[in-house]
Amino acid sequence: MSYEVKMPQLGMNQDTALVVAWFKKEGDKIEKGDPLFEVETDKATMEVEAQKEGYLSKIKVDEGSEVPVGQLLALISDTNEDSHNGQTDLAGSDAFEPMEPDAEPINDKSIENEVQNIEDPSDRKELVNRITRNNVGSAGGKVLASPKAKFAAKEMGFDLAELRNSGIAEPFHFADLGRVPQSPSFSSIYMQVSAEAFDALILKSETAKRSLLFSKFTSSAWSFVFEDSFLEVIFKDTNGESYVETTTEAVSSSDVANTITLIDLCDTRISAYETGSNKLTLSFSQLRNELTICFSFNERILKFPDAVKFLNELGARIEDPILQLI
Repeated sequence: MSYEVKMPQLGMNQDTALVVAWFKKEGDKIEKGDPLFEVETDKATMEVEAQKEGYLSKIKVDEGSEVPVGQLLALISDTNEDSHNGQTDLAGSDAFEPMEPDAEPINDKSIENEVQNIEDPSDRKELVNRITRNNVGSAGGKVLASPKAKFAAKEMGFDLAELRNSGIAEPFHFADLGRVPQSPSFSSIYMQVSAEAFDALILKSETAKRSLLFSKFTSSAWSFVFEDSFLEVIFKDTNGESYVETTTEAVSSSDVANTITLIDLCDTRISAYETGSNKLTLSFSQLRNELTICFSFNERILKFPDAVKFLNELGARIEDPILQLI
């Protein structure tokens, strides 16, 4: 006689789950309570225990397969002979579904603390704010990883496909994220625009603050290019003090904002500021009626074509502030 092992219901709103790994192979002796396989949902990864003893006669679903709740995953036979002969009697089988394990949701704060041990502190904030978040390799389909590893990789701006390319076996776990060195992809692009309209705007208002206008123009240009992306602008003065100048809208604790550090060099003789790191940084300098804008970024965080679009849009708004009203 054979017993059916089906995909369990692991959450109230769960329709499917990913089979991450099998802990037993066909023909293995199974004791009740043995870890049988590992599954992954959107919120957690967990081991499912065998609820019957016997022999694993047939595995119906391969590792890496996403299957609906209730689908047949494997068969457990009473005897080893049934296992080797592949004999199954589904019509008369005593079907069962594994007991529902306790699934602990991912604790964002705990992972956030662990991530701090992987990345250099000076770069971590910008890695958290990566725009492009790719968890799928270009050559090999879906990357298999635990929810904890996926969540941390997203926060760090780390492409899990790099673990696959380096030869590390899947499924990936949180500890694997520190096994591949981060390769720098630092870039800077410059733009020179007329400052006449911008200067006139400041002169017309007694309360206009240049750094605040730079921040608002930056936020608007970002929102125009990246419609569904939150932006936080941090102003850094020449004394090294930093503070949040503005955001496009209120950001809840569940949202991850992209962050740009803005530096106003217009009152200095310095023409530009480059970070040479993963940070997204904008510097503004002025010589007579011309502004020089330098945008420093990491192409692991922001792709070059997107950076060009953003800087072009920002330059257009500074030259023609009326675009802020459109």
